[in-house]
Amino acid sequence: MKKKRKPNYKLRRNIAKFILILLIFIPIIIINKTKIVNAPLYFTYREYSKVLDALFEVNYNNKEVVNIITDLKKNNKINDSTDDYILELNNKGYSHNTINFILLNLDKKDITKMLNNKYSKDFEEYIKLPLFNYNKYNRYLSYQKKNTNLSLEDVTVQIELDLDKEHYEDAVLEDNPDSITALVNKHRYLDEKYEPSDLVDMDDKYANNTYRQMRIRKEVYEEFKKMVDDAKDDGIKFYAESAYRTFSFQDNLYKEYVVSYGQAKADTFAARPGYSEHQLGTSLDIANTWTIKEDSKEYKWIDENGYKYGFIFRYKEKNENITGYKAESWHIRYVGKDAATYIHNHNITFDEYYAKFIITKNKK
Repeated sequence: MKKKRKPNYKLRRNIAKFILILLIFIPIIIINKTKIVNAPLYFTYREYSKVLDALFEVNYNNKEVVNIITDLKKNNKINDSTDDYILELNNKGYSHNTINFILLNLDKKDITKMLNNKYSKDFEEYIKLPLFNYNKYNRYLSYQKKNTNLSLEDVTVQIELDLDKEHYEDAVLEDNPDSITALVNKHRYLDEKYEPSDLVDMDDKYANNTYRQMRIRKEVYEEFKKMVDDAKDDGIKFYAESAYRTFSFQDNLYKEYVVSYGQAKADTFAARPGYSEHQLGTSLDIANTWTIKEDSKEYKWIDENGYKYGFIFRYKEKNENITGYKAESWHIRYVGKDAATYIHNHNITFDEYYAKFIITKNKK
């Protein structure tokens, strides 16, 4: 008869100890998995231990840590562990995304300014906006104080349009005038010699050529003809009273207005030479024997249907603070069907559309 083997109490004790250790350390490992996973990185960048600790504290992952540290070193934004911007910004209350934006887009001088200022919730919201530009941040704040009714997005849009500046102050040249969505206003102008290359003569059926031959860009003319013909089917009649204007023609016209009304008043309704949309060859003044008025059936029809052909009323009364001109119920502008449809559906100005979509697209 075999003797019973004595239990291996030592082995059992060791297994029990191992299980106990696991029960103690598994939660610790789970809680600290980010630091453990990134341990090799931590030791690689021992001299930046505080920076990395801050990164772990705001839950950056391994790839983000590598990218940020690499970029910080490349741009000489951190030299040793004392340049702990991340920890300081985190202590200020800034979010992961905001800290990331600050470190990758601002220089040491700007970061220092931020650290010397109080936490700004608005800043965290501003940087999410497509048009945000840190170089214009102080302009945003100043404009925001004067226009408390505006959303932060509206502030960035209107600053992009230079509406915080005086008319014609620091005006910039429109560098793509051939585009159907080129913008010309009191802050953007055309070269004196600019003339569209695709101008065509307008037939008497669509324009008043009594005093001079009307011309307009070909694409604009094709859509204008369709609009006029379709309007006639609905019992609505109108034609072009004015279309493309040269720089010199606008110059003479503007001078006449200044003589008659004085410059201050003339500037409220007449464009200075180089600042007129008519020089783009995409705008028309329309009439039906008399100039179209806002309460007329012609105006209402175009307001409801013009976008289908790519046209908008460029200067509406409620938008004078943005366009810079008094309302013109006879001035229509071709911007293409996509832009016109968006402007119609969202009830905004072409200026705002330009800032939101054209400028934003060019920034990418």
